[in-house]
Amino acid sequence: MLWALHVSGAGDHPERVDWLIHRLHQPGRDLPTGFYDGAHGIAHALWALGRPDEAVELVDRARAVDPDRLGSSLYGGLSGIGLNLLSFADRCDSAAYRDKADQIAATVRRRLEERLRT
Repeated sequence: MLWALHVSGAGDHPERVDWLIHRLHQPGRDLPTGFYDGAHGIAHALWALGRPDEAVELVDRARAVDPDRLGSSLYGGLSGIGLNLLSFADRCDSAAYRDKADQIAATVRRRLEERLRT
């Protein structure tokens, strides 16, 4: 919602962004990693809202997830995560993000090839 308000010109609402960041730092927060349902989407929004340090911190936390535990979807799976990592690779000039995005792309491709064979 904060990202949508920002890009539509309805304001940035810094107090709500601060609230979100505070909630992300609470212990025991079990946050999904996907683009539309979790950490990668929030990181994307935080970057757009002028909070790049918090965005990078969240992407780094989300990179520790085992890709074999996720599906390949854009919504909550590897496709959305891989695209976000490519975006952050460019923003941060990070070979590590690019390498992880390449690994994810290879996994998604392998899965698609396996589905086509069956």
